[in-house]
Formats: sequence, structure tokens, C-alpha cells
Amino acid sequence: MKLNWGKSIVLAMILFIGFIMYMVVTMITDKAYDHDMVVEEYYKKEQTLNEKLESQNNGETVKNFISFQANTKGLLVSVTDELAEISNINLSAYRASDKSKDFTSTLNFGNQNEALVQRELIPGLWQFTLSFSLDGKDFLVTKSLNIQ
Repeated sequence: MKLNWGKSIVLAMILFIGFIMYMVVTMITDKAYDHDMVVEEYYKKEQTLNEKLESQNNGETVKNFISFQANTKGLLVSVTDELAEISNINLSAYRASDKSKDFTSTLNFGNQNEALVQRELIPGLWQFTLSFSLDGKDFLVTKSLNIQ
């Protein structure tokens, strides 16, 4: 079989299309590449946008009084004495690359104004959100941490 330039171009195009099709099928079927980047019930969550923005603005005023420390064993949240009287704090942990690792928890601070969440956190980027009420105002504090 003699290979001229016309046959070579057709062969190269067939090989390229075959490679692209292989990559598409691999990405669709392999669970290792299954990353959902959108939260569940997106539209329902966005209906409360104004309330969320007000809570975030309130959270900006107190975010310096809250500290987060995280490693693969868990998360330590501590507050200063200015926020010692708050209770019923909801913590949401969001992992963008794997929604099965997301969790929510209710925190209660102890005598030393600290709360420990003992939960395995896989290495990577996490977004932690604290929501609580104080003096009739809602607060929302968000912190992104890269766990090593």
C-alpha cells in the first residue's frame, strides 16, 4: 500500500478523531473525573440572596473575632470574649471537588470559647461557613482554607 499525502491527511484526521472520542468516553464514564461544582437546589438557595448578603455584611464586622484552624483530623473554631455568649452556631463545610465530603454541624463553645469538629478532612481547598444570630441580627462568616 502506497501512502501519499492525501491518504496521510485522512489517516491523521481519523486518528485524531479517535483519540478525542476515547478521551470523551473516558471522562464521561470514569468516576474519578466526576466533580460536581454546583450545590444541590441551586435556585432555591438563591431565592434568599438579599438575606444572605445582609448576613455576610454583618459577618464582616465580627470575622476578626473568629479564628479557624484545620488539619486532616478536624477543625478548631475559636472566638474571642466579645462573641462568647453566642450559641447555636451552624457550621457548613463545602468541598468543591467532591460533594460527598460536604457536611454541616452544630457547634457549642466550651469554657475556653473553642469548638472542635472531629471529622476527617481530606487535603485540598475547603470553604467553611459559620452562621449564627446575636442580638436579633443574623451573621454569616466564611473562611476558605487549604488543608495540607
